[in-house]
Parts: sequence; C-alpha cells; structure tokens
Amino acid sequence: MPTMGAFQKGYLVAVILAIMTILEYLFAVGVSSTEVRFAGLAITALAKVYFIAYYFMHIYRCWREEAH
Repeated sequence: MPTMGAFQKGYLVAVILAIMTILEYLFAVGVSSTEVRFAGLAITALAKVYFIAYYFMHIYRCWREEAH
C-alpha cells in the first residue's frame, strides 16, 4: 500500500477537522445536559487541537534531533 503524500494527508486531516466541527455544533445545540455538552465540546476541542498541532504546526519536530 503506498504512503500518503503531504497534500493527501492535509486534505484528510481537513475533512476530519470538518467532521469534528459538525460534532461540536451538534453537541452545542442538540444536547440539553450541561455536563454532557461540556464533555462533548471539550473532547472534540482537544482532538482538534491535537490534529492541528501535529499535522499543521508540526509540533513533533520540537523534540527530535536536527540533521545538519
């Protein structure tokens, strides 16, 4: 199986982020329980932070050795 290119991976992450945004909206408007709404919004927000920091900001590069 061939590996994904940078653009393909970027598009996939963008689609995942869009789906998570829809989930956030559904939690915000569709859930009446405050605790469940907060938990759903917090979990989706943390997941989005992970995807953005890892795939778009390349945060993993901060902890690896630089090749000179």
